Amino acid sequence: MSDETLELMAEDYLGLGFPSSAFTWQGGEPTLAGLDFYRKVVATQVAAGSGGQLVGNALQTNGVLIDEDWAEFMAEYSFLVGLSLDGPPEIHDRYRRNHDGAPTFERVRAAADILRRYSVEFNILCMITDYSESKGRDIYRYLVSEGFYHLQFIPCVEYDPATGEPSPYNVSPEGYGRFMSDVFDEWYARDIGHVSVRTFEALVGRLVGDEQLGICTIGTACDHYLVVEKEGDVYPCDFFVGNDYFLGNIRKSSLQDIRCSERAMAFARIKGNYSETCRTCRYLDLCYGGCPKDRLCAGRGDFARVTEICDGLKLFYDNSYGRLRELAQSLCTERRWNGRGQTPNKPSRKVGRNDPCPCGSGKKYKHCCMR
Repeated sequence: MSDETLELMAEDYLGLGFPSSAFTWQGGEPTLAGLDFYRKVVATQVAAGSGGQLVGNALQTNGVLIDEDWAEFMAEYSFLVGLSLDGPPEIHDRYRRNHDGAPTFERVRAAADILRRYSVEFNILCMITDYSESKGRDIYRYLVSEGFYHLQFIPCVEYDPATGEPSPYNVSPEGYGRFMSDVFDEWYARDIGHVSVRTFEALVGRLVGDEQLGICTIGTACDHYLVVEKEGDVYPCDFFVGNDYFLGNIRKSSLQDIRCSERAMAFARIKGNYSETCRTCRYLDLCYGGCPKDRLCAGRGDFARVTEICDGLKLFYDNSYGRLRELAQSLCTERRWNGRGQTPNKPSRKVGRNDPCPCGSGKKYKHCCMR
């Protein structure tokens, strides 16, 4: 991205005056832009922003170029890093190899150690593939045993744009459902409040109506962000960077005008164009048809089709829905108590086990806040 485009983007976005603004840097591999580019990014943001405005930067990386210079810089400016690590060496190195075919696990693991040493906040992004789909429990326990407590699990659902054929690496629908169910069972049994799994927290957020906990794949509309390419072209999503979804260019239009354009609004509505099967599904409020990218793959050009991983989502929800609702109820209860300046496990008066819970849930105390 040229200096001119960078300055236009920062001035336009920060000029909107949001109390908090987020830039997420992706590629390809965004570290290939070089550390000097990101020094320029921060300087440009400082110049474009106003006093008291919070600016956040996140960077998604495979980690192989991360060294102490990178870590020192990202620590100084509070970058949030998403680090791709698919599990222990035998799983990560199955597909993540360099251009010579050599494994990359040790370099990624070294990057994690460097980020920790410099207190850079980072999440682990773990891709679920055909090879790893049966190893959910082992992968989760490995990551937690290594001290990785902020995790995201992403299904590999890719198609060759030229032929329409699925990638040989793709997770199967049933495999995805089993993987997520196994991870949820482990997490629920011992790690709630200790390990953050973004999908689970987002689903609980959905059940309590808290959009701030959400992720775009389970949202009601595709309007969570905009993508600005290196020449200033703007698209609604990083999965939909192409002529059919071009929204404009920041050299000719403001981000505000682009975001409010009919083309952007039309794309946002695609999420609600789900199939009749979805409309009658008991889990509709947990996914709203799933990511349109996966529906497009499944329908070979038709957004009004069930997502490619629908059966896997149902399998996972069948396994976990009741416990997700319990967690949502607990969160609501905690918020009610905190709103009164109290804590759930310390009622202001003596309450018997079989008395109505003073939080107002309508349940007996032993089945609610006493827990």
